[in-house]
Amino acid sequence: MLCVMGIFGIVVIALFFYLLNTARKKTPASVTITGAKEYTPVYVSIADKPHSILRGMDQFAVNLRKTESAGDKWRWIPMLIFFGGVFLFGVDVVINLLGYFSITFTGGALALWIAAFVMARSLRRSDSKDFSPRYRGAKEIIHTLKDDLKPDSTFLGHLDLTGATLKTKVAREAKDTQGRTTQFFSDPWLSLKAKLYDGNILRLTATQRTKKRIAYWKRSRISGKSKLKPEKFKGTEQKLKIRIVVNPEVYAIVPNATFRQGQNIGKYTITLLNTEGGMINILADSPFEEVEQEHILNFLKSSYSLLQRKAA
Repeated sequence: MLCVMGIFGIVVIALFFYLLNTARKKTPASVTITGAKEYTPVYVSIADKPHSILRGMDQFAVNLRKTESAGDKWRWIPMLIFFGGVFLFGVDVVINLLGYFSITFTGGALALWIAAFVMARSLRRSDSKDFSPRYRGAKEIIHTLKDDLKPDSTFLGHLDLTGATLKTKVAREAKDTQGRTTQFFSDPWLSLKAKLYDGNILRLTATQRTKKRIAYWKRSRISGKSKLKPEKFKGTEQKLKIRIVVNPEVYAIVPNATFRQGQNIGKYTITLLNTEGGMINILADSPFEEVEQEHILNFLKSSYSLLQRKAA
């Protein structure tokens, strides 16, 4: 009996601190297998004028903060429900001390404690994570390019911040000599297409590629027992693809020594450069997991050094 009461007391105390932590602050953000912080999953379909896109992205962030603030008002409710259960349990304790056996109020206390736990868990799940820096970065890219668009034209594309290692983003799988499977993910998190003021057509795609070895069972040579080995992060990189369909009435494509294959531009290295057919096709790699928007914009600006304006 004493053992049961001891376990019961530990559970109640653990519930108290769980509810207290819920009331005080949001649940700390979890991290991915890479050790990076997890952010609010966001997908934005880009098919509008720049000002409308930026206004919509700002409004989405405002609405999310309002929803979170409304939820904050309820954070102390589970704790109040918990103390209501403590009061009911105390009633049964007093009745038993008076020589009468009663567990009626204790049943009500258990019901309230379960309700408090369920509500607290629901509040924790509804906590919004922070926005990815890429969200602000994408806004900055759109804001910077908006003045270069042809009047009344729109951007086309998407901003995908739902996660780089979703099952839907597995590009391929490969097995090593030990039968272990490695998954290769391709996450084109930013894609933009726009017709520019000078008549050029710009396509830009930023992609994160990630490798992950999935969990597998391994048998010990000594004990003969099988042990589950956890999944393992194998590396990530960023890729940037740019295509500029050049307006031949305004520009001529003129290669130069400062922007060539193998050249480092900020965090990127040019791995492919093709200027045939009136188009500029560029592929660039970066070993960094994150490439800030200023590096993308600077790389795009540098690519324009291949264009020489024709005489009027």
